[in-house]
Amino acid sequence: MKLLVVSKSNIASSNIGNFLKESPKVKLEIISKGVLELDYLQSYSPKPELIVVASTHKSEAGIPMLNAHPTGNWASADLGGRPRTLSIAPALYLASAVRALRDSKEQLGLNYEVGLEVTHHSPTINLPVMFVEVGSSEKEWNDLQACEVVASVINKIAVETPKKEDICIGFGGPHYAPQFTRRVLAGKFATGHICPKHHIDSLNEEMILQAFNKTTPKPNFVALEWKGLKPEQRQKIISVLEKNKISWERI
Repeated sequence: MKLLVVSKSNIASSNIGNFLKESPKVKLEIISKGVLELDYLQSYSPKPELIVVASTHKSEAGIPMLNAHPTGNWASADLGGRPRTLSIAPALYLASAVRALRDSKEQLGLNYEVGLEVTHHSPTINLPVMFVEVGSSEKEWNDLQACEVVASVINKIAVETPKKEDICIGFGGPHYAPQFTRRVLAGKFATGHICPKHHIDSLNEEMILQAFNKTTPKPNFVALEWKGLKPEQRQKIISVLEKNKISWERI
């Protein structure tokens, strides 16, 4: 069973929810609490094989954007969940979502950017979780055409079994992960967890391995955004990967 989560207190989530579809294998969970208050889903029954959360995306730049990302906290739990804990990142579904967002916005001529974000915020549960979002301001949250696009993408991944492809996790670069987004959109690979450069210094071996082990399906390799990492940051990550016999590539 796949679980689609809609928050009535979140403008875009509520608008997206109006276009979502239930079926025997897809359940719609409508909540009053916020989209960052979802750790209760750990005990949800029956256990979902995938949780997709419809949400707003907020950005000070206010750039219209459609995006997707996995969840978890690399360090402190400033936006809910537990510190230094990641949910499971559903790599194939994340790739399918951003590609479908791109295709839909191009077909409709929507003036939105499309991309991945790095892993951030709650929930931090031991289940596959992803957010699909409309941003970055109230104008876009109330753009029903954009919200319908996001809903159509969520409906698509709720009923599909994504095709198999190479999977990696990523380290380095900024919050919007442009190097990873570009390669995912080009069909080079799918990504699970991505840790941005501003969290690299706080990483330890446990967190690096947690990102690898909490990506599904199991990653084929780790991708390092070479220019988005300092030499000492690269070496810290590489030493952990080679110690644990995990393949890595530079991008």
